[in-house]
Amino acid sequence: MASSYSRRRTPSPLPGLFVFLVSAGSLGFAFYAQYVQKFLPCILCLYQRVPYYSATGLAIISLLLIRQPGLSRGMIYLCGLAFAIGAGIAFYHVGVQELWWDGPEMCGGLTSGASNVADLKAQLLAQPIVRCDKIEWKLFGITMPTVNLFFSIVMAVFCFLAPRSSMMRTTGQN
Repeated sequence: MASSYSRRRTPSPLPGLFVFLVSAGSLGFAFYAQYVQKFLPCILCLYQRVPYYSATGLAIISLLLIRQPGLSRGMIYLCGLAFAIGAGIAFYHVGVQELWWDGPEMCGGLTSGASNVADLKAQLLAQPIVRCDKIEWKLFGITMPTVNLFFSIVMAVFCFLAPRSSMMRTTGQN
């Protein structure tokens, strides 16, 4: 019995789709907290969103390049790098909140384009000051930057491991 067995490698869009949904969902939650729940973000909170913007875009590119497995996998690895950077930003923010170190000068401050003292005073009175070391939200004693730290680490690990195991699945044909 001679059978011809050939293997063909076909790309799977699941890692890119998962990263896209998680990133877009995380940004959606951040916007919900900001605009619906009225939790004003500090500058470090805004910085923590940048990796999610990046991962969302890279995941879309990964899905568009699904027929080019090497490039598609590369985009997911870049998502992992974005999440690793996000974990670093989140760790820094946790340290600021826990008073382990000082935050950047912009924390709680206002970058002004005022041309005179009256304009600066008007800007200062109109803008709420959001300090980076102020804890705005907690769940079971866990702050949002702490949640983001662990979430970013998990997503980074997923993005570094997923391309090896699920970007390519082998299908046999008889």
